[in-house]
Amino acid sequence: MTLCDLKRDGKAIVLKIDCPQDVRERLVSLGLYAGAKLTLLRVSPLRHTYLVQAGASRVAMRREVAQEVHVWPI
Repeated sequence: MTLCDLKRDGKAIVLKIDCPQDVRERLVSLGLYAGAKLTLLRVSPLRHTYLVQAGASRVAMRREVAQEVHVWPI
């Protein structure tokens, strides 16, 4: 299951991130890493952008990146 499959206000734990190294490092610096708990706050009307909260950080990402974030719903 990827971040794109979560419903709004859905909570999940990050299993792995399959992005290129530079993108992965950026997400880690923002609090998104394997084992982190996150909440999907909003999705744009055409599902192009996803807003998630991980800890105190809110991160917006494109669908291409969200498809590479594998999660386990909780």
